[in-house]
Parts: sequence; structure tokens; C-alpha cells
Amino acid sequence: MAKILITGGAGFIGSHVAKLLLDQGHDVVVYDSFVHYVYPLEKAHIDNMARRVAMIQGRARLVRGHTHDQDYLRRVVAEAQPDYIIHLAAMPLANLAVEHPEEALQTIMTGTMNLLQSCRDLPNLKRFVYVSSSMVYGDFARVPVAEDDPKDPKEIYGSIKLAGELLTRAFSNLYGVQYAIVRPSAVYGPTDNNRRVLGIFCENALAGKTLTVKGANQALDFTFVSDIADGIVLATQHPGGGNQVFNMTRGRGRSIQEAAEIVARLVPGTKIEIVGSDTRLPSRGELDISRARSMLGYAPKVDLEDGLQHYLDHLRDQRQAGLW
Repeated sequence: MAKILITGGAGFIGSHVAKLLLDQGHDVVVYDSFVHYVYPLEKAHIDNMARRVAMIQGRARLVRGHTHDQDYLRRVVAEAQPDYIIHLAAMPLANLAVEHPEEALQTIMTGTMNLLQSCRDLPNLKRFVYVSSSMVYGDFARVPVAEDDPKDPKEIYGSIKLAGELLTRAFSNLYGVQYAIVRPSAVYGPTDNNRRVLGIFCENALAGKTLTVKGANQALDFTFVSDIADGIVLATQHPGGGNQVFNMTRGRGRSIQEAAEIVARLVPGTKIEIVGSDTRLPSRGELDISRARSMLGYAPKVDLEDGLQHYLDHLRDQRQAGLW
């Protein structure tokens, strides 16, 4: 049994990671600010938060705190003495970072620096896992994009996430902190409150609204939440994960229009409207996940069709319960 501290461990991805580790019998400390980036009093959003916390409450130690609160964070880390740290706490969306750059800098850059500083007080720390983003690549130089391909973010979120990667490597070089860096892409699934594109599609379809597709040919490597949770746990524990960078996605690029069409097939009668793309965001697509497959045994299981069905089933249950 290992001691594992997860920042952002009550969030969308973090709660699934925490549950996996708890199911394995580990001692888990969840450090989370419980900050929300949507109106927090919608009944469905409250239900999502309750479901996430229910997966871990009573089994993990839950600590409310911000990663930019350096003194408090350091005290919590020193008391926990974790064998592993998984750093997920951050502003979750690229478009939010454009509108709130100071908050993005504080939650991603300052929080990462404070946590890395705390690692220096942990002589027995085995690994620091930094969860980055595929946005660090900017416009993909090729498809599928590999970990060593150029990083040239074109917006604020990807730029700050890349800076966090560089800080993580620097602390490893200076102080011997072993790390793993994980780059997810377009994570989706039940209990997400962040109004990502697939969630909007599914909610609108069930409400009888038209699906508005911005950038029909824009492709994303949509990744179901259980698959990225599996990957993060592997990057944390696997002996081959030390001082490595991993793309962790489904490993298949699908256009936004294709995603909308899948939702329309699953919810008959749904209409689709195509409009212009958001030029502030990079042109992306499939990520090469062969390194994670070969070095960690990472094996994503959920195709977009199945993942969207699960997501719609979750939303239907909430709708029938009168939550939205």
C-alpha cells in the first residue's frame, strides 16, 4: 500500500483516479479547492459533484485547499508524506484561460511551482506526476503527433501547461525528483461539469435542440474519462514510467462533425448546424500513444460511440430525475 496525494482529486478526472487507487488499497489524500467554473447550483451539477465525492468519501482523506496557497499546501504535503503525488489541480479549459489569464497562471503555473517546492521536503517521494495537455503542441505538425514533436502552443492554456512541464523537468534535474508527464486530450464522460463540446452536444440533443458544430473538419482525440484515469494510474506506478512523457488518449482522431453525427444517431431527430471555427484554438487530431502502450501497457478501451452512449445514459437518468 502506497501513500498517494492527488491535487484536484475531487474533480472530474481526479475523482476517477482516486477511486482506482482506493480500489487498489492505497492510502489516498485528496487536496482540492472545490472551485467550479460553471454556475454551481444547477441541480445536475450538484448531482455530478455528489457522485464524484461519493466514489471516494469515507475512504480517502479530503482536504480543501488551493495549490497557490503555498504555506498550507506545504504543511499538508509534509504531514501526508506521500510516496507519489499526482498533480491534476488546474483551470480545466483552454477557452477559460483566454478570458481569465491571471487565474490560469495562478492555478497552473504558481500551483505547480508550489507543489514542486513541497517535493523537496520529501526524501522518499518516488514520483511526481504532472498532468499536462495536448494543447502544448499547438497546431499539430503531423498526425498522429508524438511526444517528441515540436511544442508550439498558440494560446494561453497550452503555453502555461508547457511551462509547467518545463518546471517539472527542471526540478527533476536540480533535486532528483522523478517525474512522469501525461498529455491527455478532449476528455469526456459522466459527471463532467465543465461544459465541454461533447457534453453540450449530448445535453442539447436530449433537450431537442440543434447541435452547433464550430469547425466541421476540426478533429480531436476524444478520450473517455475511465481510460485517462487508467493511464494516469499506470504513469504513477509503473516502473517504466520514470522521467518519461506520455500521450494518453484514445489514439484516434474524430472530427467534431462526426461526433455530432454520432450523437444525432443515438438521439434520433437531432439536427446539426455547421458554423465557422474558433481560430484561437489550434488544429489538432490524433495523438500517437505507442509509447504509453509499449512502456506502460496502456490500453484504452472506450470508443467514441460507446462513450457517448454511456454519457447519454447518465444524462437521461438525471433528466428523468428532474435534475435538468
